[in-house]
Amino acid sequence: MLFYPHVIFDLDGTLLNTIDDLADAGNWVCRRRGWPEHTAEEYKTFVGSGIPRLVERFTPEKFRTPALLSEVLSEFSRRYDAHKEDKTAPYPGVADAVRALREAGVVTAVLSNKAHPMAQAVVERYFPGLFCQVQGAVEGAPVKPDPTLLWALMDRLGADRAHTLFVGDSDVDIRTARSGGLASCGVLWGFRSRRELETEGAGVLISRPEELSQLVLSGARVTETRLLGPEETGRAADILRTGGLVAVPTETVYGLAADAAQAGAVEGIYAAKGRPERKPLNVLVDGMGMAETVCRDIPPLAYDLARAFWPGPLTMILWGNGILPPVVNAGGATQGVRCPDHPVTLQLLTRLGRPLAAPSANLSGQPSPKSAAETISALGGRIDAVLDGGVCTVGVESTIVDLTVSPPRILRQGGLSRADLERVAGPLAETSSIRGCIP
Repeated sequence: MLFYPHVIFDLDGTLLNTIDDLADAGNWVCRRRGWPEHTAEEYKTFVGSGIPRLVERFTPEKFRTPALLSEVLSEFSRRYDAHKEDKTAPYPGVADAVRALREAGVVTAVLSNKAHPMAQAVVERYFPGLFCQVQGAVEGAPVKPDPTLLWALMDRLGADRAHTLFVGDSDVDIRTARSGGLASCGVLWGFRSRRELETEGAGVLISRPEELSQLVLSGARVTETRLLGPEETGRAADILRTGGLVAVPTETVYGLAADAAQAGAVEGIYAAKGRPERKPLNVLVDGMGMAETVCRDIPPLAYDLARAFWPGPLTMILWGNGILPPVVNAGGATQGVRCPDHPVTLQLLTRLGRPLAAPSANLSGQPSPKSAAETISALGGRIDAVLDGGVCTVGVESTIVDLTVSPPRILRQGGLSRADLERVAGPLAETSSIRGCIP
C-alpha cells in the first residue's frame, strides 16, 4: 500500500535549479538602469512568490512605483524568456526519484507560482512524461501559499488531503501544505535553509532525492533523531510547535507525541509507526483544565476519577468538542484524555500549553518501549527526538474507561485495577471493543 499515493511538487528550487538564469535576467535589468546588482544567494531569498514579487524585490525601494514595476517586469520577462535555459537544469537525481515514484504507482503533479503556460512548458522541457498535471499561476486566482489552486489541482487528480504529500524548498511551500491541510516535505538542496524550513514547520526534511521513495512508499521519515535530556523540555516543545515528533516518557510506556492541534503533525505519527489504518488517538493533558479545552459535557465522575487517579495510568473517554483536527479522533465524536504521572512530560505539556496526541512509541505490531534506548531502537531515523525520562515504572499501558456510556465501561485493563476504579466509580461494565491506544 502506498502511504502517499499522490505527491505534488514545487518547481523552482525543488525540481529545477533556475536561480542562475533568474539572477542573470534580474541583474541585466539592474545594469541597464544603473541599479545595484545582487548575488545568486540574494536571489534565492527573492524567489518563491512569483515573478512579479521577484521583480519587486530586486528593484530599489525608491523605484517601486506601480508604473515602473510594470516596466521592469516586462524587461525582465523578455530577457528571462530568451535566456531561461542558459544555466537551468534539474537537480541531480530528481528525475530518477520522480520516475521511481511513477513506476511504483504514485500520481505526481507540479504546483508553481510561475505563469501557467511557462510552468507547463518548463516541466515538459525538463521532465517529459513524469508529471500527470501541472498547475501554474493564472490571472484572477491567488498564488501559493493560498491553497485555492492546490485544491483545484487535487480535485483533478482525485487526491485526498490525508494521503497527499507536498514537496517544496521554501517557507512558502510549507505554508502552502499547511493551509491546504497536507503533509509537507522540505528539500535541503533548494533555495532556502534548513533553519527556515524547520521554523516554518516542515513535517519532514530530506537532503537527497532518493529519500523520497522511502517517505512516499512507506511513510517513513528520514531524519536525525536527537536524544534530549530530561532538562530539555523547552527544546522538545519547540520541536512540537513546528510540527515535529517527539517520543516522551510516561509511567507506563514511552509515547510518540505530536501537537494535537496540528493535523499534519498527527499524520506524521501514522507514518513513523508504519500504521496505514486510522484509529482514534487519545491525548495527553496536564490536568482537567486542559481536558476541558478539548472535551464537552464532562460528567462529575470524570472529575472524581481525575482527583483519585491523575496523574496516573487512567485514560478517560469523553465527548470531544470538535476543536481538534478530525485525524485525532478519526472523525468520531469522543476523545480520550490522560494525565501522565511523569514530571518530565507534565512539564512539557505545561510548556507547550496544548494536548499531545501520543500513542505508544513503537512500530506497528511491535512491543511498546519502556526506555529511551528502546524507543530510539524502534523509531530512530523516523522521528525528530526522544525525551529521556528514564525507565518507565509501570511498564504496561493505561486502563481505558469509557464515560460516554452508562454504566461506564472498561475498554482496556491496564496499569490501574478494576477494584481501584470501582471504589470511586461503582460497578463498571466491560467490553472487548478497543480504541486507538495511548501509553
